[in-house]
Amino acid sequence: MSMDVLAVPVKASERRESGLQDLKLLGKLWPYMKAYKKSLLISFILLPVIALAEMGQTFVIRFAIDGPIKAGDIQGLLGYAAGFAALLLLNYRVRYVQMAESQNTGQKIIRDLRTDLYRHYQTLSPRFYQRHPLGKLVTRLTSDIENLSEMLSSGGLSILADVAMILGAMAGMFLMNWSLALVTIVTLLILLSLMEVFRSRARHAYDEIRVKAARINAFLQENFAGMELVQLYRREEKNYEHFEALNRSNLQSGLDSILYSTSFNAVVDYMTLITLVLILWLGGLRVQEGVLTIGALVGFFLFVRKMFEPIEDVSEKYSILQSGLASIDKVMALFQERPDILHQQLASEPEAADYAKAQGGITLENLTFGYKPDHPILKNIDLQIRPGEKIAIVGPSGAGKTTLIKLLLRFYDVDSGSLKLDGKDVRDWNLHALRRNVVSIQQDDFLFSRSVTENIALAPYEPGMEAALRHAAEQSNALKLIERLPNGFQEVLEERGKNLSAGEKQLLLFARAIYHDPAILVLDEATSAIDPVTENLVQEAMHKLMEGRTVLIVAHRLSTIQQVDRILVMEHGRIVQQGSHAELVKQPGLYQQFYRYQELLSHAG
Repeated sequence: MSMDVLAVPVKASERRESGLQDLKLLGKLWPYMKAYKKSLLISFILLPVIALAEMGQTFVIRFAIDGPIKAGDIQGLLGYAAGFAALLLLNYRVRYVQMAESQNTGQKIIRDLRTDLYRHYQTLSPRFYQRHPLGKLVTRLTSDIENLSEMLSSGGLSILADVAMILGAMAGMFLMNWSLALVTIVTLLILLSLMEVFRSRARHAYDEIRVKAARINAFLQENFAGMELVQLYRREEKNYEHFEALNRSNLQSGLDSILYSTSFNAVVDYMTLITLVLILWLGGLRVQEGVLTIGALVGFFLFVRKMFEPIEDVSEKYSILQSGLASIDKVMALFQERPDILHQQLASEPEAADYAKAQGGITLENLTFGYKPDHPILKNIDLQIRPGEKIAIVGPSGAGKTTLIKLLLRFYDVDSGSLKLDGKDVRDWNLHALRRNVVSIQQDDFLFSRSVTENIALAPYEPGMEAALRHAAEQSNALKLIERLPNGFQEVLEERGKNLSAGEKQLLLFARAIYHDPAILVLDEATSAIDPVTENLVQEAMHKLMEGRTVLIVAHRLSTIQQVDRILVMEHGRIVQQGSHAELVKQPGLYQQFYRYQELLSHAG
């Protein structure tokens, strides 16, 4: 195997080590369960009622055998039959209510958990998404949550009913005959010891299944997204080998879980058979000795069956429970992740929608920042940008141009110094208001597989939006494009706008920016991949978009930025030059080198 994923073991931190930890994991669901305390309380209260109804049926059979059946009194048997039927109907009715209540509650808990996890995902910073493969995150929100759903609806809550039945059967056995009950308890303790052995081994198997399933999803998501590159460089066979290794590793964990599950079922059946044989033999001796009636022996026999049937049921649900516990571990670990950017809105602050539009003045004072400690990307930068000023930022890759934009959008916080918008530190701004005032358009910005309207407004359609949408489309030169689409503004785009050219995508992105009317516009290589036919439309739209706004343009093509008010030249995290194009092209330095190099390339072309 060229790429053996088995060489990448499941980390110790990804395993659960004890039954006590399993209980702690279940306890993590309590914040979601307590919202439905009333429904859960009803479910719990009904459990002993079910157990008592089951016990009552067995006692009716015992007394019927020792009474009217032994005496041949058919008339007297009718009363016992009626009592048995009443208990049977009560049992079924209460069981139905209990199961319906518990499963409905379980589904509501899952809904709340999935919603909270998605909401939590949206609060996490870009650094989190750089550390975690998207396929893994999708697995947690989909298949892991589904495992929890199955555990709560078919496993966890119904196991409580099984436990109530076991306890009721044990109580009934002691009431029938305490000595035979002790024999049964001994066999039960042996079975529980064997269960713990299987539980410990199965736990690791299910933990590995969860981790390896996430690895497969991450691999698939990455390779499907890059399929054109895979085919271009003829990586199909290598990727197939990698996937086969992942799949084979996952298969082994699945086979291990099946082995433990089926072995556990067999052990339960075997111990049930041994117990029944022992009771039949010992009980028969006591009947012969006259210390036990036939009815009591039959009743005891029924109680043994009632005790082991739920244990068998638990064994069938065991895999569901273990899979669910493994998923709780993975899902709850994500809730421990915290965003890098924390914003506590003060009680005196208005909501973001109440903030006035920013003027667009930007101030950097002795700003230093690095993605890793002691490795600064930006170093002691001082800069003043006036409201409405058009600024271009150029420099080699890694100079810190895009990082500067990310700090303005507050995806990261500065390590030292300050970054201010309109004289106010961005850390003191309402985060939503800050980002509402800044719109960033990048070379390969994101379009959703939703309608054109939703891609521009970034919200579902509502009556009254038409005028603003049409104005934004007209100003961005996107209206003719939209009107050519079969359904106009309601046309649903393909994933990432694949049914549009690069230039057409940019026109829609400009329409989005105009619709949201920011104070500050950021263009990060926004026009570098546009065909010549569309470029004039895009350039015209861009000039309209820039009017009356502070504009930051990150660019490599110097021909697109010659008309800006000021050009900043960055190198190694510092601003090494600044001025107009006419000034910089005459100064010896990095900008002059860039300009001459691009002039040489244009003449060579």
